[in-house]
Amino acid sequence: MTRPVTVAFIGLNAMVFVFTHDIALIGGASLQQNSLVRWATYGFPVAELGEWWRLGTGAFLHADIRHLLLNMIMFFLLGRRLERQTGPAVFVAICLTSMMWGSAGALLSAPNTAVVGASGIVYGVMASVLVVERLSGLDPWSEGLGTLIVVNVILSFVIPGISVGGHLGGLCGGLLCGWAAGDRRQTQELRAWIFLSILAFLGCLLGVMAASTWLNPLL
Repeated sequence: MTRPVTVAFIGLNAMVFVFTHDIALIGGASLQQNSLVRWATYGFPVAELGEWWRLGTGAFLHADIRHLLLNMIMFFLLGRRLERQTGPAVFVAICLTSMMWGSAGALLSAPNTAVVGASGIVYGVMASVLVVERLSGLDPWSEGLGTLIVVNVILSFVIPGISVGGHLGGLCGGLLCGWAAGDRRQTQELRAWIFLSILAFLGCLLGVMAASTWLNPLL
């Protein structure tokens, strides 16, 4: 069965890619410089210019076609699984919250580096699936999900040019979101929305605070 939010998210990312890349350079680093400067997640403009929207817009930019395809394939495989478990509305909340936590992690680890990509969301969804299915009486490890998480975390430290902070921030946010969503065999919508709202606010607050470290990075 098609999952509307999962499909819409992938479609939105594809559309943004078309409008922010030089198609003639599609095989390489094709992201337009003005798109990177205006929309990437970056400490100075968030902290000093009040461009708080960068906590979200950077997640919809990708460095090249390979970056986009890797993130969207992972999101499709994991997103439809989580959307089936939680329903579309809670799934959207988990994605947005993971995005905030991923941006916060990226800014905390490297506030003076322009960061792009939906990896924070992907890692958040990955972690949320693990927790939600575990709380709902399923065994995600039996289908290799746990192994997938471990391998991806290791790759975050091995492959150069990756925002380790962004990945780990999204992962932490996703773990908390999975706990907030809770056991999907029970009706806990009010509880889920209260805790997801708190987590989204905390992620945004952490992102703004992390951006303010651009002059004196903590790490």
